[in-house]
Amino acid sequence: MMLVSEEPLFRLAMGRELASDFELVPTLGIASADRRMDLGVVPEAVIVDLDSVQRAAVPTFLARLVERELSGPRILVSSHFRPEVAAAYSASSLTHFALSRPWRPGSLRTLVESVMGLSGLRAMTAGR
Repeated sequence: MMLVSEEPLFRLAMGRELASDFELVPTLGIASADRRMDLGVVPEAVIVDLDSVQRAAVPTFLARLVERELSGPRILVSSHFRPEVAAAYSASSLTHFALSRPWRPGSLRTLVESVMGLSGLRAMTAGR
């Protein structure tokens, strides 16, 4: 899972919530993420901080993910999303999902597990 953000505290917050169950590839923004993928890193999913100073480069970056044939989900996180709008957006897409920032503890993990198809698997495993 690639974390795309220039902000160290944001990467730390994402890492705290996800590191126990996912292999994380933190990057220092869009250019860093592109370089990592040029070197052969193929993430299962990408989480992009839309509140970055590189915000204008996000559409081009997302288009390059399609060109690279990355099939995993893209989770867009922004303080400009209202929670209900982010939830409606996430429910209407197969590849792009949104999360309002700041999020409630566990919300990022829940969203990632859901879009990666892990939430049902965890529920079945817990019932054993």
